[in-house]
Amino acid sequence: MVYRVAVIGRTGRGNYGHHLDRAWLSVPQTKIVAVADDNPDGLAAAARRLKVDTTFSDYRKMLDVVRPDIVCICQRWIDQHRDMAVAAAEHGAHVYMEKPFCRTLAEADQIVTACERNHVKLAVAHFTRYSPKIDTIKRLIADGHLGKVLEYRGRGKEDRRGGGEDLWVLGTHIMDLILAIGGKPRWCFARVMQDGHPITRGDVVDGAEGIGPLAGDAVHAMYGLPDGAIAYFSSVRNMGGHPRRFGLMIYGSKGVLEVLE
Repeated sequence: MVYRVAVIGRTGRGNYGHHLDRAWLSVPQTKIVAVADDNPDGLAAAARRLKVDTTFSDYRKMLDVVRPDIVCICQRWIDQHRDMAVAAAEHGAHVYMEKPFCRTLAEADQIVTACERNHVKLAVAHFTRYSPKIDTIKRLIADGHLGKVLEYRGRGKEDRRGGGEDLWVLGTHIMDLILAIGGKPRWCFARVMQDGHPITRGDVVDGAEGIGPLAGDAVHAMYGLPDGAIAYFSSVRNMGGHPRRFGLMIYGSKGVLEVLE
């Protein structure tokens, strides 16, 4: 069976993510059948790039006309992720979307509910979760090569977006790795700082790329995992340094493993 894929992009507002649109050209079980973009130049470029003739300026019309099996929501900006994902699910299409997922827990619940109600699958583009190296890491841990896992330590990219924005935009990859390898946390506490003090309402700003309310130039979080290990995530603005620390370290009683993003 060949699955029919419809692509949604927004040139100038998140574009097509990290080449999510072109990825389908390399998947033999799929065929890109249409693309939607409300920017005429971006739409024309995407049509050429993806080798499709069926194009739309409105993704809703594309869903009505094409009725795809899979919808790929490509743009990085998340202010329309909820509406696009819900519309795709209501048209009976499975959803694959760029991260970050969406702006709020309420939006996340609405997307998940729409997918469950329409019996479609949902995946966010945390691509490392599907990498063979995750199975290798789990096997190394299960076989005892690291001994007892004591700690997972992750850091964001810590560039100019360090802190709250880094957590949203890039830290989500690290969080997903911890979840994939270590399991769902049982407890958490965290501290978000701005200029050396805990954030207050006055520190909240409108985040870039449609994120919505955002605060903090430093984030420090601690999680308790099911096997007793502790996971940490930190990001401090402009503290990335060299060599880059963006990734995850797993500390065991017999060894240490580094997972690079």
